[in-house]
Amino acid sequence: MQDFNFEQLTHFKGWEHLADTGMSFGTDVLAALAIFIGGKWLVTRVVKLMKAALTRAKVDMTLVSFLGNVANIGLLILVIIAALSKVGIPTTSVTALIGGAGLAIALSLKDQLSNFAAGALIILFRPFQVGDYIKVNGFEGYVREIKMVQTSLRTYANEEVVLPNSVVMGNSITNKSSLPLWRAQVVVGVDYACDLKTAKAAVLKAATDHPKCIQTEKPASVQITNLGDNAIEITLWAWTTEADWWAFQCDLNEQVVENLRAANINIPFPQRDVHIVSQVQQS
Repeated sequence: MQDFNFEQLTHFKGWEHLADTGMSFGTDVLAALAIFIGGKWLVTRVVKLMKAALTRAKVDMTLVSFLGNVANIGLLILVIIAALSKVGIPTTSVTALIGGAGLAIALSLKDQLSNFAAGALIILFRPFQVGDYIKVNGFEGYVREIKMVQTSLRTYANEEVVLPNSVVMGNSITNKSSLPLWRAQVVVGVDYACDLKTAKAAVLKAATDHPKCIQTEKPASVQITNLGDNAIEITLWAWTTEADWWAFQCDLNEQVVENLRAANINIPFPQRDVHIVSQVQQS
């Protein structure tokens, strides 16, 4: 039996090629790890700086958190692709796979993505904010909460209405809280035979004597607005703050009636005269 010669093994060229390959691959793995670790650290720093800049710009914290998460995921994907390419893994197929998965997710969640986009617009452009009284899509109430996919309202009946953000941004929005003053309105009918100047003065006095009526910016006013079948309609407009509006409106309704009664002004109600004509049959 021939003795095994170690010198022949050391001179085998295949071992040298294998060692060179292993050394090169190990170097690439270390470089990929370095890219991943360094890239992850850099992504964290970039996201923190972005969030700090958005916070200084007074962007809503919900939107700051959402944009930070999106940026973090997107940048980490780029770092992973760069690390994989360093070890010789073809990134074209990986990129195509990620793109296909993203497209499939986007198609399956298109309605939610629409709500996300609408929520970002609400938070960014602020057509309303929490606490505002708004009317949208046939609903009205105080804004209770604004989330990335939905907005909830609290009605006067203490009911919660939850609306998708795409519905909110896809309809006209009436924000009654964006301006400081709210208008109260009273429409009352008076007799055609009454003194109109006396009637208008009595109606206007209901507002001007009220302590919650604000006269500085927009004085209360009263006008003849319609000549009805049974009465002359007088409309009163007066202004107050949002907090006092409901009580002010109810007080005006009551006080207008009291003032007209005190001035002996009749408030007519719809009536109809029916004349019955009987026919006498001749025999």
